[in-house]
Amino acid sequence: MAKNRPANIIVDTNLWISFIISKKYHLLDILLYTNMVRILFSFELIEEIEATINKPKLRKYFTGDALTDMLEAFDAFIDIVTVKSDVIICRDPKDNFLLALAKDGKADYLLTGDKDLLDIEKFGRTKILTLTDFLDLMTEGR
Repeated sequence: MAKNRPANIIVDTNLWISFIISKKYHLLDILLYTNMVRILFSFELIEEIEATINKPKLRKYFTGDALTDMLEAFDAFIDIVTVKSDVIICRDPKDNFLLALAKDGKADYLLTGDKDLLDIEKFGRTKILTLTDFLDLMTEGR
């Protein structure tokens, strides 16, 4: 990652759901407001987050349009990537769309808690890390 540009990151659905439920967006605030990261989204990732939010067991945690509120809050820091690649590498085929987003979005990092993705460790130029490991890495030099 070049020091003079923000890191392109992808945040997996499981982390977004945790952020929305706990309102712990502040975990990314320092990185966003110091222009250390740009968050990559694809339409498929947005659809997956929306589908997850609308599951009956999770719906009770959300008021109004939580996804829209989140996207609006981070709008200045988001890049929507049109994914054209077809990637088939992950043990869980449902996670391959994130790797395709990583490839087409030239992501530096994919943040997740998903063991199937974490076991890959690196896909092309993209390092796959937990949120904690990523935050430690990004704040080391501060």
